[in-house]
Amino acid sequence: MVTQRRAKLWLGVVLGLTAVAVVLATATGAGAAASFNPQARTGFISRGDVMAAGGAGALVADPLIAYQTTQTFTETCTWTNGTSVQASGSHFLFLLFQAETRYAAGSQKITGYRISPADIIDGQTSDAGEDRALCFAARGMPDDGSAITQTFSFGRLVETLTFFGPSGAVALPFHS
Repeated sequence: MVTQRRAKLWLGVVLGLTAVAVVLATATGAGAAASFNPQARTGFISRGDVMAAGGAGALVADPLIAYQTTQTFTETCTWTNGTSVQASGSHFLFLLFQAETRYAAGSQKITGYRISPADIIDGQTSDAGEDRALCFAARGMPDDGSAITQTFSFGRLVETLTFFGPSGAVALPFHS
């Protein structure tokens, strides 16, 4: 009898905590995230994604959206004569999109935003050739074209997706 009562009590507590977690997740927008594929440069940001991050006032037609990724690295450069140096740097990619606004059929209610390569209006990336230049700079000499072996150790990758609305920039959680 005591065991059955204890089981009911625990079941009630577990169900109660689950209900509280679901309510909190819904209220805070947890789990909601825009989708963006950096390789394909495509994605979709829903109305809810924008409202959760910036409020209803953030919804605007054809907003600017920026994607940026940065990754640090340490490079070991070894010449054929055995000389070796280490250099540090970072790779980055920046893309600025003019998003395509999606509307509910027959209305002006914004349902979300689509981004694709055709929507890119500006961007920049680091040049892989800069890595070779780091080797020679670390050695204190100009690039003379000699053969080198480059090995990399990569640091943390940082990616951001930023929505620019009437109240300013809003960071959006996203998944690939």
